[in-house]
Amino acid sequence: MERYGRRIRPVVRKEVKKFQFCRDIQKGYRLLVCDGCHDVKLIPLSCKGKFCPTCSVGESQKWAEVTANDLFRVVHRHVIFMIDEGLRNIFLIAGYREALSKGLMDEAARIVLEFFGKHHMQPGIVATLHTFGSKLEFNPHVHMVVTMRGVTEQGTWETYDYIPYSMLRKYWQNAVLKLIRRILPDWHKRRVQGALQKAYTKNGDGFYVYAPKRSRTNTKGLLNYISRYMKRGPIALGRLVMYDGGMVMFH
Repeated sequence: MERYGRRIRPVVRKEVKKFQFCRDIQKGYRLLVCDGCHDVKLIPLSCKGKFCPTCSVGESQKWAEVTANDLFRVVHRHVIFMIDEGLRNIFLIAGYREALSKGLMDEAARIVLEFFGKHHMQPGIVATLHTFGSKLEFNPHVHMVVTMRGVTEQGTWETYDYIPYSMLRKYWQNAVLKLIRRILPDWHKRRVQGALQKAYTKNGDGFYVYAPKRSRTNTKGLLNYISRYMKRGPIALGRLVMYDGGMVMFH
């Protein structure tokens, strides 16, 4: 905390503090009293924090189970929207990070909704934002669970089992570049204009979109995977190899 100072976001400080006092009986407890023998038991409260290796696992599983029960009993597709590596730092600009991150999810959902809308149906979508990859590098991207059926204007279900990812790539590229230009003020746009132009030129086929032509997604397994990013810390304890007080080694 002392070393990185202002670079550490308030939400990180909050989660670390919660973890430090997890199940500290001085911070709160539940009092249980037996009606028969009048024995008293104090149950310290858990922190339910993302950095807590115990609480986060339970919260992750709970979210996945609740979300799975809310989904329609139809085939779903796993769709991933990525951005160019050269644009990642733009999404860290102070004061605009939240708007840009929220915009990524909104734009990804809009593209899918408009695609299905051309076929006169509306799909179900669960969109989540992941901000890092397996190497813990900052890498904002959108994971999406999409129903391979849609509701028509007449209220009936129609099956549509094909998503043209090559077309979505171009749409997604334009949406991301326009999002950045729309959110950032003029002086910031001038600073990042070179990166925007390079990202457009380098990706002739558009930004990467994972949307296989045919797939029957294991929805429960997918939600468990997504929830690990949403409800748990950036790295599982099982991946830690060594920590000597200054250096961390992980796989």
